[in-house]
Parts: sequence; structure tokens; C-alpha cells
Amino acid sequence: MRAAPYVSLAAAALKANFGRLAAPFKLTFCLTFWCNYKCQTCNIWKMKPRDELTLEEIRKFFRRSPGFLWVDLTGGEVTLRKDFADICHAVVDECPNLLLLHFPTNGYLTDKVVAAAEAVTTGRRGRRRPEKLIVTVSTDGDEATNDAIRGIEGGWRRQIETFKALRRMPGVDVVLGMTLSAANVRHYPAAFAAARREIPDLRHDEFHVNIVHESSHYLGNTDLSLRRNVDWQALARATAEYARLRGTPFSPVGYLERAYLSRVRRFLETGRTPMRCHALSASCFIDSWGNVFPCTIYDRKVGSLRDADYDLSRIWRTAEADRLQQEIWDYDCPQCWTPCEAYQSIMGNFVTRGWRPGRGRAPERAPQSS
Repeated sequence: MRAAPYVSLAAAALKANFGRLAAPFKLTFCLTFWCNYKCQTCNIWKMKPRDELTLEEIRKFFRRSPGFLWVDLTGGEVTLRKDFADICHAVVDECPNLLLLHFPTNGYLTDKVVAAAEAVTTGRRGRRRPEKLIVTVSTDGDEATNDAIRGIEGGWRRQIETFKALRRMPGVDVVLGMTLSAANVRHYPAAFAAARREIPDLRHDEFHVNIVHESSHYLGNTDLSLRRNVDWQALARATAEYARLRGTPFSPVGYLERAYLSRVRRFLETGRTPMRCHALSASCFIDSWGNVFPCTIYDRKVGSLRDADYDLSRIWRTAEADRLQQEIWDYDCPQCWTPCEAYQSIMGNFVTRGWRPGRGRAPERAPQSS
């Protein structure tokens, strides 16, 4: 274990408590919008993308932005990119103090997912490995519920096999990721019981439970009325019960999970982010064409890597980025509580605790019960 990545993240998180950072430490990067599932809560699978960033473009970007400490590589299904392992190596090679590399997968292509994780953790001769690799295998319930929501018969079986294979690999932390929506809001106990029948020693903290969100530029699901259709009180109860089952956290990741879950009810009751958001202050979102957004939810393009010669600093340090970041701090944004944005916000509000309402619009009403 190297100390430098941990020290760097602690220092960056502390600085984030007192103002906008000179460069983001957290990146959510959508590598591709291609997907082999047909989930009811997401429309990514309907896209037929073209001209997504090449491996060489991605390498150039990370070479010019080497300061990331936490990188989420997402999709679509990331393993549909034949160069996915090479992209992971590019991130690790160019970011010397990278602490955490994370990627989600729908888990259907077990061999591809396992091969990618093995390539990343094994590394290449003379190359670094990430200090921590976390893989999230998505699931939406027991076999029947999962396959109905995800639109692929036999998907749950493959997802469980992928999880089991990754769980056996040294150097890989793997969790089952479950998004609660109207279709499965009360279904976590059944999902856990089904998975545990296959994995007898499975623990509750090997799940990651979050709540459904809508996004036009990423998930493309704003037409599905997911927040309006879900019973928000049932959603709040379900996340609270899951937090109880997880128990006391004994790790930094466990602490972030607990902090996220403990604020879900406040978000659902008020319709507002429970604390000052650090999107475009400590983090940002980049899509597969290199377009830079504050986050996965706010559809406000800040710039394009291709137009900025793959140099994020040329976008990050503009007056428009400063203005938009202040807008987010003032709660003049769509308001969300998705883990992609919540974790760095929790870290950035650790010293200056509590709700700090800005000058922005009044709280929205909570989503109505279905």
C-alpha cells in the first residue's frame, strides 16, 4: 500500500470544504453508450452511438489531466469496448496518485468482465495497479424481478456468476448494485435472500443500494417519470431499513454509504440536495464524446475535450465554469442525491457540516406516491 494516494485524497477533500478546487479529484467518465441490456429505468440501450472517444484520445486526456484520485468508468456496458482494459491502464498509468478505480457492469458478459478485472489488478510489467479497484455488478431483485426490469432473460444468473467470480479474485472489491424504483422499491429483502441462496456467506454490505434518478444527457430517461411514479415514503423506508441491515460502518467506503443512505429521506421529503453539492467543484462528468458536464444529472454542457485539445483545465478555469459552479452551490440546479455526486459532496462538507441553503430557488415538492 502506498501512502501518497490516501494523503492526496485526504488533502483534496479537506480543501474542498473551503472552496472550489483548482482541479477536480473525482471523475465520472462514460466510456460508451452501447449496452446489451434493455432496462426499464434507463434509455441508454436505445442509443446507437458513433464517433466516441478513441483510446488514443482518452490517453491524451489523462496525460494532460493526471491529478485524478478517484475515477468511475461507466457506460452503457464498459466491457463492450474491446479496449476497456487498455483504458483502465491509461487511467492508472497517467494518474500517479490514483486511489480508487471503479466501474459498474451489468454482469452479462462474465468472461469479459473477469478478464478486464484481472488485467487491471495484475497490471503490466513496470506499470502500476490501482490502490483500490471496486466493481459494481448491477442487479434489480431476485431472478424474476431482475430479468423483468432489465429486459434480458437469464440475466440474473449471469450477474450472480460474474459477482461470484470477481469475489474470488484478489485485489478486487465487488458489490451488487441495486437501484430502487417503483418496480422494486420493496424488493431488497427478496433480492438479498435470492443472492444469498447462491452465496451463503453474502453480507448486506456487499450490496450497494441507491435510489432512482432521471437524466437527459446521460441516462436519457426523463420521459419515464421515474421519480413521480415511485412511492417516496416506501423508498425512504426501504433505504432506512437497508442502512440498518448494513450495521455500523468500519471503513471509509462504509462511512460514505452510511452518510448517503442517512440523507435519502431528507432529499425525498424536500426535493432538495441534502447538502451543498460539489459537482464542478471537486468533480465532473464527461460523456463518451468528450463533452464536459457538471455531473450526470445537470444537463449543462461546460465544454468539449475535443475543442480544448483534451486539456480539462482549459474548460475548468473558464468564467462560465465558475458561474455554473456557483449556481450549483446556490441550489439552482435540478437537485439530486445520486451516489455519483453525493460521495464527494459528503467529503466536501465534512468540516462545514449541515445544511447550507444558498440563494437559489425554493425547495421543490417531494415526489408524489404512486
